[in-house]
Amino acid sequence: MSNEPIAPSIIDNSLNREVVKVLKDQLKKSKEAKFAIGYFFLSGFSLVKEDFPENYDKLPFLKIVMGNETTYPTKEELVAGYNLRELFKQRMIEDLQRKKLTEEQIQQLRSLKEFIASNIIDVKLFEKSRLHAKLYLFLTNPEEEYSSPGLAIVGSSNFTAEGLTKNKELNVLLTSREEVLYLNNWFDNLWNEATEFREDLVRVIDFSGILPESPYPQTGELIDPQTLFKYLVYKWFEGRVLNLRERDILMEFQEVGVLNAANIANQYNGVILADSVGLGKSFMASAVIQEFLHGKHPSWIVNNEKDPTVLLILPPSIISQWEELLIGRMDENTKNKLSKREKIKVVSDYFLRNNFKKLIKNYNNDKVYEIYDEKGDKLLGNIAFLSLGIFQNMKDEELKRLADEYDLFVIDEAHKYRNKNTNRWKNTRILQKKSDNFPNKFLLLTATPLNNSINDIFNLIRLFIDDTFAPFRIKGIPITDLIKKYRDLKRDLEKRDDDKIRRDLRKVATEIKQKVLDEIMVLRTRRYIMEQFNDLKVNGRPLVFKDPKPYSLDYYPFYTKDYHSLIGTISRKLDSILFEYTKLYGIRYVVFEEESVEEEEEKRHYIEIADLFKLLLGKRLESSIYPFETTLRRIYEKERIFYETFKTQMHAILNEKSLRDVIRETVERAKIKKELEEVLEEYNVEEEDEETWFDRVTRILLEYAENSKEKGRSYSTIELLNLGLERALDNLKNDLKIIDEILQELDTLKEKEKGKSESFWTDLTHKQERLSLKEFEDYKIFGEIPKKDEDIIDLPIFCYHNDPKLEALKQIIGNPSLKSEKLKEIPSLNRKKIIIFTQYRDTAYYLYHNLLDWFEKEIDLHTWIKDSKTDRIKIGLVTGDTETSTKINYIKRFSPQANNGYEEVKRLGGVEILVSTDALSEGVNLQDADAVIDYDLPWNPMVIVQRVGRVNRIGNEKDVTVINFIPSDEIEVIVGVLTKLKEKIRDITLVVGKETKILSPDEEISVETFGEKIRDISTLSITDLEQYGISEDFKQFIPEGIPQEQLDEYKLLNIIQYDLEYTYDDFKDVMGMKEGPYYSFIQSDIEKIISVYEFYRGKYKIMKRIMSIDPQSGKLNYETPIVFLDLIKKRRKGPEKIENAIDNLKAIKDETEKTVEELKERYQQEQKGFLYNLYNALLVEREKAKDMQGFKIVMTALQTIPYYLYSREIRPLLTGKNLIEINKNQIIIKDFSGVIETLFDFFREKGLTDIESLKVRVNHLGWYYEV
Repeated sequence: MSNEPIAPSIIDNSLNREVVKVLKDQLKKSKEAKFAIGYFFLSGFSLVKEDFPENYDKLPFLKIVMGNETTYPTKEELVAGYNLRELFKQRMIEDLQRKKLTEEQIQQLRSLKEFIASNIIDVKLFEKSRLHAKLYLFLTNPEEEYSSPGLAIVGSSNFTAEGLTKNKELNVLLTSREEVLYLNNWFDNLWNEATEFREDLVRVIDFSGILPESPYPQTGELIDPQTLFKYLVYKWFEGRVLNLRERDILMEFQEVGVLNAANIANQYNGVILADSVGLGKSFMASAVIQEFLHGKHPSWIVNNEKDPTVLLILPPSIISQWEELLIGRMDENTKNKLSKREKIKVVSDYFLRNNFKKLIKNYNNDKVYEIYDEKGDKLLGNIAFLSLGIFQNMKDEELKRLADEYDLFVIDEAHKYRNKNTNRWKNTRILQKKSDNFPNKFLLLTATPLNNSINDIFNLIRLFIDDTFAPFRIKGIPITDLIKKYRDLKRDLEKRDDDKIRRDLRKVATEIKQKVLDEIMVLRTRRYIMEQFNDLKVNGRPLVFKDPKPYSLDYYPFYTKDYHSLIGTISRKLDSILFEYTKLYGIRYVVFEEESVEEEEEKRHYIEIADLFKLLLGKRLESSIYPFETTLRRIYEKERIFYETFKTQMHAILNEKSLRDVIRETVERAKIKKELEEVLEEYNVEEEDEETWFDRVTRILLEYAENSKEKGRSYSTIELLNLGLERALDNLKNDLKIIDEILQELDTLKEKEKGKSESFWTDLTHKQERLSLKEFEDYKIFGEIPKKDEDIIDLPIFCYHNDPKLEALKQIIGNPSLKSEKLKEIPSLNRKKIIIFTQYRDTAYYLYHNLLDWFEKEIDLHTWIKDSKTDRIKIGLVTGDTETSTKINYIKRFSPQANNGYEEVKRLGGVEILVSTDALSEGVNLQDADAVIDYDLPWNPMVIVQRVGRVNRIGNEKDVTVINFIPSDEIEVIVGVLTKLKEKIRDITLVVGKETKILSPDEEISVETFGEKIRDISTLSITDLEQYGISEDFKQFIPEGIPQEQLDEYKLLNIIQYDLEYTYDDFKDVMGMKEGPYYSFIQSDIEKIISVYEFYRGKYKIMKRIMSIDPQSGKLNYETPIVFLDLIKKRRKGPEKIENAIDNLKAIKDETEKTVEELKERYQQEQKGFLYNLYNALLVEREKAKDMQGFKIVMTALQTIPYYLYSREIRPLLTGKNLIEINKNQIIIKDFSGVIETLFDFFREKGLTDIESLKVRVNHLGWYYEV
């Protein structure tokens, strides 16, 4: 140090030569101080009270003139109309907010405010030109006439922390009288030219929000409007800044649906696509898949190294259609190359059109394709197709492998998963998370998400959300409580018709719609689309939704006397059949449950299975005379086997074991177990479960014996059982007699034809095996119904000479010149492409074979219906029995344009009439068809919508004809059965299905009302039928419209991509920007501030909002992201009214804080019942916890899980291990560690150990001032 040159006048921030030391030393000695500085960063103000004199001779003591060295506008800013004063304030505020100030710095700012308030410091701003000077003038004796009045520091140091202490500066200390006086005069002139800034400076400190006591928000960093636009767009859409790739395929409402679906999946890990039939759910799902494979949703993948993978779980009949959408056309050449595992570009009209594909797995409806980019070089990911049949029978290990392997699961016809007791539902739940708990995504497609009750939707939601319901919970939505409240009110209303209950029910329904269904479902009806998107275009042409109004065909005019007599006989005799054989298997009653979401048991109703068989026969008769007969013959044969077996073996029944053996042997011979299972499945009911089957048999027989035993005589148990068997035999005999009478009358209607040769049978049935049923050899027979495992007799396909329904069908498809006047209101379908739907397999076979025979004879129809090359009648048959490959073949040949089936037509010939069960009513595109015939009318209108929707799809410009056959006298049979049922169970819809619109719980049943309902359904247009078919529960949840925010998001993305022509690269400059807020000023005639916020609970984003405020009125509004376009449409402007802006931002901030408080309140979880008591019992003994982390996990889970779902599992789990004791509502913990370990293992197995305690926070993205 001693070797350094001595330069006492130089101050350069070297050791002991820091500018700040000189400043503080001189300030204490001075009577006045004057600073002229290039710029003044408040964060660098380091003066405190102790640095100033104890007393002041003159105020202000310190005068500061600030310049504009760094804030002076650039040329561009001058053009934009920048105001220097506002710009200076803005940058001072930004400087304060940018740095994290220490407590000492904050205290120094408080001192500055006090100095200014006390007039110790005065501040002015020099705006005339750029001030580059750095002058620190200290006047120790201003009045001195001879010596120097003080000293001055002139040099490079700005009044900043760095300039005064750290930077390598060069300043000189001037002390001569002449120099000091000159600088003093220079400063005074500068002072007089400058403008006041003291109050501004105080407000800058206040409005910066840097002081803890300040109420003002942080403003953030000023950026240009275009950058702010990109930043806000990128953040708002979470990086998904471009619209869909295949804009020419999707219509506007579908694009909006895709955008909404992706947003929902991001928040809830799944979405229910529930648009009505024919609105393109499969197209929307395909678009989501395509975007995912092209990297648009990176957050759906567990890590960046993994390629996206998609698994579609589908009914086997529609796998080929999905392949058509996502893979491409499958001609023989393509199939051959793919089977050899070649990588090829598959021709496609739909999605992934230009991508290469490679089939890497193909086994029994289990296919996996690799998808490559358009050059075939880069693997984008995998798409797999798996049939529902394979999936629902998979084991847990296979399912866990799928969960780890695939990221996105697409489930078509998801309404088949509404029952939580099925394997398919349980298996899907296993797919929710990967082994590391990373959540998978789900797209569920169904047009009928709710049929029976609100639980239908609840169960679908549970497919992709675990039982913590975390995505709802973090938003403060009590989903389980809402659903329970709705069900409670619904039940109360059924018991008591009360206006208040009805109002409360509507209120809860609205809450469920807004808080639950709008959150997880994309649901639009045809009517809604037509109203909201009335300017839709496809390929430049306006899109018209065809809304066919069906023709109602009453075939009563074709009744004959014999047929009328038959219906009367059935109506009179059916009620007398007891179906006794079912009781000898132990099934007398079945259980109908009213499903509940509550902890209490469901309400159970017991119905005799005989009543279900009567209803089943009535519905078969409504379909056709033939399925009624086949069903009755099957029953007859089973009754006969029971009767003959017990009649011949009664003498051998000496004890209960021998009785059990005889029953078991008879059940196996009669094959009734499978039949009963099918009946139970059809009505969605269960057997009584209190007893074993044999206990139920003995109970029934003992009940019979009570009415037959002699008074005063004692009986052994086996004697009583044999006595009961005698009564059962009488009942069986009576059943056989009644059924035989009906069958004999049916036989009188059959056409007779003797002496047919073997070649006739072979030709007619297309090489089917000839029947050898001697008892039917006199009748005209067209083959037989393929036998199922449970069939014990061969069932020939008859031809009735008195089938009025079939005659009416022939009339409308035959030669129009021969059509009966009885059908003059019904259009002819001759030479049209027709699909005929029926509910029952037997009806389908009957129609197919009878029409086949008729067409062979009707020579004048051959130019239309007979293929000249193959000599085949162009008619097809599809039922649930049909092999998948055959079904697909028929679909392609019937509807080649919609299914790329011209290759099959060329090879095998086309199909003009397709007879089908409802195996083809869902998920299949048959829009080549001209007409739909509903040969029988399902009681659920949505099934009709599904049927017609196969043909009447978006973009189909054909006028589709729909003809609905309605029953006539057959109604009497059904009404008779239902009337008896009504006497036993008040809510008849429990039996026939809540989805039916033919019955309501309290309605009186009569032929008149029943027939009227049938006719109502048969005449409604598809749009009206869709509304009619929606359950009363569900009608309350149908959205009234797509939220404006979603529509505007779609419009904004379209403008970005197609008008502004931005690409993904255009957003790269904002991708790495640190967290905001950022802001801009733009010119506008209407003054307004727009501010954008995100709300988080923990790491989960739960809400985003755009709020605006009118600075004049203070009125707050919520905006949509379309307002971001102002940032690029309007001219950039310099900071203006910065204090006014911050004041209004404070008002918006106050509003966000209210939202935060609401979110906190909504999040409060109140546990109930057993779990509430268990939580409190464990809390009392928390000091015993050895593993505090495990204890916290268990306690958080206990607080969070729905009590009604888990109380019934956890209670027996803990009591069974003797870990707790329950005394009324008090729970005594017997083994604290055992309880915690058991619960931890239980929650881990259920995937409930990653629950977090979540706090609400707000992230301010940015704002802009239109001024």
